[in-house]
Amino acid sequence: MGDRLSHEMGGGDVILVLDLPEVFTIGYDPLSFNAKHFGGIRDFPSGAHFLWTSHPSGTSTRCGVWVISSNAHQVHVLQWDKYNEMLSEPSRTEARIQADNLESIHKKLVPYNDPTAVNTEIAESSNVDEALRLWTQLTSGISEVTLNRITGQVDGHYFVNTTDRVKGSTLIAAEMELEKRISTSVLQNRELNFSFSQLSKTFSTSDTGAKRTFQARDATPYLLSLVHDSTVNLSENDIVGEFQFAFLVGMHLGNDACMQQWWHMVLKIILRAYLLPIQRPILAAELLRCLAAQLSYSNSNFDTSILDYSESQSRELRLALILYKRRIEELFEYNDIPDQLAVVTAFAQVESTVAQPPLGWDLRSDNYVRSGKIMLEDGEEIEVEMGELEAEDERGEYAPEVVELDERGNQRGLVSWSD
Repeated sequence: MGDRLSHEMGGGDVILVLDLPEVFTIGYDPLSFNAKHFGGIRDFPSGAHFLWTSHPSGTSTRCGVWVISSNAHQVHVLQWDKYNEMLSEPSRTEARIQADNLESIHKKLVPYNDPTAVNTEIAESSNVDEALRLWTQLTSGISEVTLNRITGQVDGHYFVNTTDRVKGSTLIAAEMELEKRISTSVLQNRELNFSFSQLSKTFSTSDTGAKRTFQARDATPYLLSLVHDSTVNLSENDIVGEFQFAFLVGMHLGNDACMQQWWHMVLKIILRAYLLPIQRPILAAELLRCLAAQLSYSNSNFDTSILDYSESQSRELRLALILYKRRIEELFEYNDIPDQLAVVTAFAQVESTVAQPPLGWDLRSDNYVRSGKIMLEDGEEIEVEMGELEAEDERGEYAPEVVELDERGNQRGLVSWSD
């Protein structure tokens, strides 16, 4: 994009969108409305912002763009590409013309903090304020460094689409069907690159025995190995940012690959990094706060929750939270270190979120159903045992003890009152 454009009217960054058809829906951060008479948005505060568009009939894919706003009063100019039906960069000359003409249209643009001033479709101001506050939690780790790494784009505007794949992920049926419908080469084969590959193992093949077993059960060593690897150049903030990116692009654009990546990070990395609260408590607390915000946002801002994406993964999430809660209680039973107590507080936010409707989950392990009835296709009901907590029930103080028996089958070393 070259040198960045700026303005002198104050209030924050401006995003202009050229040639967007009025029939389209436009969304920015947590808000969306019909694009009729839409020219852009003004007064963006500092931070990460996501602007996206979709056809209300669902006949085309959704596309979006990430913009990092600063206090430099930048002018971001985007253009609708009618041939490929996607947002794109205008020519440098066109962008400069629009920026120079900004003063004449500035007041007509949608104010970021008060979109109801120019659009009556949006909910009342109090709901807008609450949604925008939540957005800052949802994007706290997303930076230009994070966006550069994931998208491979370096021009200050980071474009994404429903059809974007995640490098190293398996192409699922829904993605294959969507790919058949997309003929443009601009959208095909575009990959997003996350640090936590879905193909990677949390253990090293060079390790053996107890060390390898521990790594397979606890993702903490694997997570921290990426932070310590100078060739990866991954910060703790980047980990948070990748987690947030996968969720928001997955949900807002209906990108299945990003939703798979989010589930991978939740179930295989974050909620299995049991020692992270001890070794990196600030990171653990921030990831848990993000998870709480995401689950709350998913339930309140979309017709379907991210937990509706997969019934089996939703069940895995509930179980993972139960196990994580038990580990947290064991780690911090007698601990009053502030950073580590922040992990307890953050997990309490997650627990409170999933306890509310429509989930109503109770994360106390003694309330987890270990048996129940299922109905077969012919209508017959059978009793089944649910063994998910079996290994956890036999860990730590509950673990079975190996003892040596004498010739009578009694444990050696015990005092006998019958001899």
